[in-house]
Amino acid sequence: MRIGVIRGDLPGPIHLVDLETVSQYNPPTEPKGQELYIGRPTTTEIEGVLANSTSGAGAVIQGSDISGNFSITITGSNDTLRVRTTAAGSFTVVTIVHAVYASITTFLAAINVALAGTGITAYQGTGTGQRVSIESLTKGVNSIVGIDSVGNGATGNTPLGFGSSAIQRTMPSAATFITALNPINGTLDVSTATINAVGASTATNALSLIPTARGTTGKVADAVAPKLAETAVAIDSYLVGMISEYRNAAFNPDSRSGLPSAAAISVVADDGVTPFAAGLPVLSVADLNTPSTGALTLTGTGLGGFDNKETKIRVAGPGINKTLHQKAIEAAGGSVSATSIVVPASLIPGATLTTTTARVQVRQRATAAVAMT
Repeated sequence: MRIGVIRGDLPGPIHLVDLETVSQYNPPTEPKGQELYIGRPTTTEIEGVLANSTSGAGAVIQGSDISGNFSITITGSNDTLRVRTTAAGSFTVVTIVHAVYASITTFLAAINVALAGTGITAYQGTGTGQRVSIESLTKGVNSIVGIDSVGNGATGNTPLGFGSSAIQRTMPSAATFITALNPINGTLDVSTATINAVGASTATNALSLIPTARGTTGKVADAVAPKLAETAVAIDSYLVGMISEYRNAAFNPDSRSGLPSAAAISVVADDGVTPFAAGLPVLSVADLNTPSTGALTLTGTGLGGFDNKETKIRVAGPGINKTLHQKAIEAAGGSVSATSIVVPASLIPGATLTTTTARVQVRQRATAAVAMT
């Protein structure tokens, strides 16, 4: 799950103290510590992410697909690039070595040789096909990269797929990212698609041009809405603890100061956009002899399906009294999901209609006992 603060009037950050402390460590099911302070993202935090030397991003110009053009021959008629990393001023003129390039790999290597010392690097771009991208080595919100037009002598634009016009690219401001991803009293959305779509004009879809392996979008998402491992402790906080309190529409940080009641946080799934969902377990029906004689099908909501397999069933009646753990149910051929549990007949000999009850427990949260019908 990811948590983002959606209010701009809180007197300070939120401190989630009912999560795992740093000293707690039970590998491999729990993180070393998730207790944290969380507040509105700041421009300084976003700028720091984008300027990071490893995972940050510079302004990028990406060409069209040139995969059908190989082998590409560079001669005196198409060897010149005119580039800069400033908004105005003169261009640096570079020349690509004359040769026949049979692949995008050798072509990019030659382009990088030509760009050495310009503060720009080339790599294979994102999207379909094979594309040349050039990126400013100055990363962050102030990054700029530009190329001159073919008409002004930048004849190398054509084989690189850059077209004939001059192009200048920039990065969106940190405030633009915050407004798009987590507007005050708006909808939290730190999905990759939304992060990649941030920007307009010369900064349109800026991060969509950054290689996925660099992890830039994930770092931006973390800065806006920190990610929590969905441990039993975190789920309980979401259901009945501090996360539950802060996402409640009735939450008020200080009514004496005239602040309104409204949720302080939004909680989304790991994809950054889907509202996170976890409910207390509710058992509606205990259907004996379904789907086969002696088997039991339990129907409800929030019954299980968690990776840590914490569901168990208590079956009690005149001829049976036992607790069945999820692993045992699945090992015997049964199944456990959020809405249905199937218990094989071999695990519940002695169960009878009406007089035998079933109760589902997920961690320490248990349903009411339901008679088998």
